[in-house]
Amino acid sequence: MSLTRRKKFLSWLKTNENSKHLVWEAANTEVMYDPDHLDPTQRLKIFDIPVGKYKKDFFKKLWENVWVPGYKLRGKSYSDRNFDAQLSQTSTIMSLSSFFDMVCTAPILFYLTKAAGIFALPLSFGYGYFLLIMSNKAGEYSMNRPKDNNQTANILLLIFFLLSLVKTLSAGVGIDLVSRSGEIKNLTAEKFIHVKSSRIQNNVIFYEDLLKSSKKDCNRLIEEQSKLNKKRRKQLDIYNSLDKKMNRSPLNIKSSDPKFLLDNYSSQLGSCTKVNLINKLNDQNKFKFKNSQSIRSNLYDRLPAISALYVFQRNKYNDVFSGNPILGTETDLKKYVKSFKDTNIEFNIDCFNKECNKSVEWSNPGKAINEASKQFYGRIINKEWDSLGLSYIGFLISILLSSTATILLYASSIDIRNRASRSEDVENWKDQYFQEMNEDN
Repeated sequence: MSLTRRKKFLSWLKTNENSKHLVWEAANTEVMYDPDHLDPTQRLKIFDIPVGKYKKDFFKKLWENVWVPGYKLRGKSYSDRNFDAQLSQTSTIMSLSSFFDMVCTAPILFYLTKAAGIFALPLSFGYGYFLLIMSNKAGEYSMNRPKDNNQTANILLLIFFLLSLVKTLSAGVGIDLVSRSGEIKNLTAEKFIHVKSSRIQNNVIFYEDLLKSSKKDCNRLIEEQSKLNKKRRKQLDIYNSLDKKMNRSPLNIKSSDPKFLLDNYSSQLGSCTKVNLINKLNDQNKFKFKNSQSIRSNLYDRLPAISALYVFQRNKYNDVFSGNPILGTETDLKKYVKSFKDTNIEFNIDCFNKECNKSVEWSNPGKAINEASKQFYGRIINKEWDSLGLSYIGFLISILLSSTATILLYASSIDIRNRASRSEDVENWKDQYFQEMNEDN
């Protein structure tokens, strides 16, 4: 073999990824070179051959699953610098796409594994790493495209694209779960508040049964009075007696409060007096209810939606969330307790369980993902670009990386040099080449 061909071969060995072991062996072998020796085969003497095999570090192997080296996308029968540079670009885009999607979907995987408690973080990382390997391996094996393997390669490329698509659809949602966590919770709470707020009416009527019976008796007495002729003395006496009976009130009472009188002196009250007191009490209740409604409306405007849901609709809050959203502000809200007493408006700031000192969390992680997805894609449909922010940028980057990686993988897989790198004919020619070298030596 000519010197020029040998130099080319040595240059190829030095730059080829698959020859790293040989290069390492050569660099670590102790030799003595004697150019004046008469026997050419004895001019190079080897004193020490390094023991052991060149092995890749375990963590390097793990990293190569994340960031796939370009040479892994081709076979071992053929390579050149230009093609390896092209494959390095392709593998970089593919690896970047998979890694970016893993980071963006990590919050979703974390929510899905939250039930595992302290193991949620390692579990979510494990699932993310597994999906990343699946994507990268599908992309890597889709490059194996000899004539009889085209269909399999296409299927693997489709799997890579579909995995990327699923992760792309989740990318914006995942970013939202981190960057807009509080806003997502408040918007979810707001939906329930709007559903309920318009339905509250004042249905409280005090002493309803007593009111009915007293009205009936009062009307009966009034009707009897109407039949009397007050110009006649005897009938006038009866009229006045009926009047005293139906408007009777106790003497020397401590309070004129209607509720106090009805609760403590009901038997001493005339039927019409009872009607007037009950109507007065219910009129006061209507006024109080309107005032409570006004305070309630004011609190809705002042409080975050999730805090309002906690205070006014605790059962609905507990269906969706856990924790205490008014932590530290209970004292400020206590002054409103009296305003809602004796109304059908729920107002509850009390908390007696272990959740009282915890920040707000979703009671169902699936609900968190569902609401985040609805809000994210709802803003896209409604073209609310200003409110999308970082999640929309991440979503677009994921689309760009996934589509670019798929195109580059397909373009590189149909390159003639890729076919040559896996060709048996080229492999046989390589073996013949090495045999010729040995014969020349």
